[in-house]
Amino acid sequence: DEEDEEEGLDAEKLQKVVHLMFERCYADSEYGHALGVAFEARETDKVREILDRCASSHADDPMTVQATLRYALDASMTLVTSKSFRIDALGSVAEHLQKMFDAPTGTAAHRSAAVLLCRCHQLLAAVKPVSDIVTSLLDGSEDDALLGLQLCFDLVDSGDQNYVNGVAEGLPKKATAAASTSLGGGEGNSESAEETKENGVDETPSRTDDVWARFDNALRVLTGGFTSELALSFLYKNSDSDRLIMENLKKSLEERGSGRNSVLHNCAVVSHSYLNAGTTNDSFLRDHLDWMKKASNWAKFSATASMGVIHAGHTTEAMTLLEPYLPPSSSGEEGGDAPAVTSAGGYAEGGSLFALGLIHGSHAGSSTATRLEASNFLRNHLRNSHANEVISHGAALGVGLTAFGSGDLEVVNELKELLYTDSAVAGEAAGMALGMVLVGSGAGNAKSSVAPGDAEELLEIMAELKNYARETQHEKIIRGIAMGMALVNYGQEENADAVIEEMRGDRDPILRYGAQYALALAYCGTGSNKAIRILLHTAVSDVSDDVRMAAVISLAFVLYKTPERVPQLVKLLLESFNPHVRYASCMAVGIAMAGTGDPESVSLLEPMLTDMTDFVRQGALLGTAMIYMQQPDLCNSKKIKAFRERLSSIVGDKHQSTLTKMGATLSTGIIDAGGRNCSIALGSRNGFTKMTSAVGMVLWLQHWHWYPMMHMLSLALTPTYAVGLNKDFKYPKNFEIQCNSKPSTFAYPKRLEEKKEEKKKRVETVTLSTTAKNKARLARKRAKEEKEGGVAAMDVDKEDKEEKADKADENEKLKDGEGGDSMEVDGVEGTDSATPAKSEEKKKKKREPEPTSFRIKNPSRVTKAQSDICAFDLDQRYRPIRPEAKPFGVIMLTDSTPGEEEDLGAVKAPSLDAEDEAEAPEPFEWTPPGHPDADTSSSPPAATSSKDDKKEEAGGNEDTKEPSA
Repeated sequence: DEEDEEEGLDAEKLQKVVHLMFERCYADSEYGHALGVAFEARETDKVREILDRCASSHADDPMTVQATLRYALDASMTLVTSKSFRIDALGSVAEHLQKMFDAPTGTAAHRSAAVLLCRCHQLLAAVKPVSDIVTSLLDGSEDDALLGLQLCFDLVDSGDQNYVNGVAEGLPKKATAAASTSLGGGEGNSESAEETKENGVDETPSRTDDVWARFDNALRVLTGGFTSELALSFLYKNSDSDRLIMENLKKSLEERGSGRNSVLHNCAVVSHSYLNAGTTNDSFLRDHLDWMKKASNWAKFSATASMGVIHAGHTTEAMTLLEPYLPPSSSGEEGGDAPAVTSAGGYAEGGSLFALGLIHGSHAGSSTATRLEASNFLRNHLRNSHANEVISHGAALGVGLTAFGSGDLEVVNELKELLYTDSAVAGEAAGMALGMVLVGSGAGNAKSSVAPGDAEELLEIMAELKNYARETQHEKIIRGIAMGMALVNYGQEENADAVIEEMRGDRDPILRYGAQYALALAYCGTGSNKAIRILLHTAVSDVSDDVRMAAVISLAFVLYKTPERVPQLVKLLLESFNPHVRYASCMAVGIAMAGTGDPESVSLLEPMLTDMTDFVRQGALLGTAMIYMQQPDLCNSKKIKAFRERLSSIVGDKHQSTLTKMGATLSTGIIDAGGRNCSIALGSRNGFTKMTSAVGMVLWLQHWHWYPMMHMLSLALTPTYAVGLNKDFKYPKNFEIQCNSKPSTFAYPKRLEEKKEEKKKRVETVTLSTTAKNKARLARKRAKEEKEGGVAAMDVDKEDKEEKADKADENEKLKDGEGGDSMEVDGVEGTDSATPAKSEEKKKKKREPEPTSFRIKNPSRVTKAQSDICAFDLDQRYRPIRPEAKPFGVIMLTDSTPGEEEDLGAVKAPSLDAEDEAEAPEPFEWTPPGHPDADTSSSPPAATSSKDDKKEEAGGNEDTKEPSA
């Protein structure tokens, strides 16, 4: 009893201490400290009380209140591990931010409140409030409208296309558009349709054409594919892809007889697609079609699909590009009879369908209309190709990518039909595609984000899938379903715990394997200690190597927001006796530290590059390549150059195993991905997890079991650029960003130089001065003898004596140091030994010190690390609408002198037509040189010279080439 009393007393005292601590924080205006305690204790009421006290005591200072609200928002995202408590806390923050946003417009507090409120509602997955904020800003002043467009770009950047479509649905439309929207809006609720109609019809007179143009621009960003077009245009124009890398890779593989190795040939084609991802530059493949044609069967499928990676986002030309490979379509409408599909072949056709999916699905911001069109085209082939598992496989993956996150029940049922055909290859793709369509919906869980009408049916479908995974004999189908279930639980956190526990406890190792990736995606970026504990326990205790491997890799996903923790966690696992765990540790470090060039992580992986097991070496190469992405030649004390050389030497080394060579080949593509303008980034610049990147990375890791999954890296590659746009979406060329570092710190790596074939030259003989003198003396003697007619006999003894005397003289001179350095080379004049030293001194003097800062032009590559040391110059004509943000991604600009003339560049997607060809010259008359009518001043020099060149090329046949006068 006494103990109970003591415990009760302690609890009261403790409560009193905490209460006094809160009062102290209020008195000192340290609301951040108070919020920290409230978050630790998970007290929603206390959070609300702290925010109320802060708002009432600083009513006249909105910026102080806003700083507290910003801290609360950031802490909710980073510190709070419970999803339910986070939602309650964010609800309180949103209430206060809404009050600030409703205050008088046009102020700095109003604008920053809009940004924070938008983030807050996005975390709460609330669509309508965000639509209202964007609408309010677009209806406001010029600067407010620019902020509204900036928020649209930030929304697209998070990678959740379904959420973005919801926001676009909530924006008002013109009277003409409103009626069609209310009829055609398949997913939108009737309430939102009515509201749209109301907004569109009733408010039209109050909005001018200029204001409607702003809404058109907003829709162009959200659903019109402008962000994808911008990325494509940047990657195409600014590509620094080095063709020689691919030439050398091809040469190395062919020299060692590896050209016959299908795996390495396939990897080389995939590596080429990484190097040129999103740049639309496929000239190397077109120039080496014979090499490409070596691919057969599934390698042919993969090679055709690689076109989708190269042309990712090039939606306007997708069908034209893939037309030669696509399977024949049905003649009539969707229900028309399609040509009969045979069970044999179809590798190029299946690959082209997968490529079409990659083109439309790689960039989150691609056009919704063209994506839907592609989805319908692919679904048509999906329904008609059940007889051919290869075409079915490509169509299923394509449908998954084009209907990514749509939650469309019709698509789900079509994929389920394919799954039940019990074809191993097609079934695996169908399972993964189901996951992509329902990604992040939590279908089958206690709570889900699917429409109420579809929830029950989806619950049944998920239960059926689980049963089917236990009944089927095909491991590939089980893996497809397991990965599909992992994707469905993306971002669900504790809501997914029941499903994950069920999968973790299963006897089938493949379902347990899926459970690890389900954990990775459900808790992606949360840093949840519970998830880390489960993963580490599985990594050392599970009996299946694959499950342990998946558990270790999953750590990188959970901890990607605090990447430095990953190398510390896996340090011991890198020394594991199990090679699968060592491989996974390398990959985990690579994914977490991608694009950082971190020397510690590289040194951690260095011993693994010489591991006994070949696939561990592969993992170390891939991991190191990811860390070195977008790093200059100076990175890590120039060790990056040694690593690049190591990659090329491994590919050409006949003693290395195929798996190690495969790692080196893929690493060659990854280290310079996307024309050296892309990096692997799981998070957006606003702190959200990019859904497409996280899912793409998990699917890419499945290449361990199925090589065509290598192309999924296309989803995870993020272009790293800074581009400033004006209100018309054109980029002012005069806008610049200040970078406070040396230019070499973030320079592109130096391009390779072609080794010129050394022609065998005649070696010049080196002669000593004595020999030269002897020769000269003998020549003089011979000449004298010839003069005399050669009658006098030669006195041999006398000559010998003379020669000995000459040699003695020379030896004496050498001893005294006279003429000791006069070694002569035939045909080369003696040079003064002091001159090279002087020229070197001159060169050293000429070399100026590198500047400590430089200015970046618009648009340019800006890496994530570089953006931290870049700053906006607010004294120039164009200024960012959000000066406090990092100079990274799309930046909306205000013009301080709108009346003056502008130097603008337009964002234009590349065309398939050859644009680089020079224009034909204007008509002119040409007369050959030496002609009486020739007038050198009037004839254009360029034209003349080109004709002369042609003549020379023709081998001097001037008579045949010369035109008639």
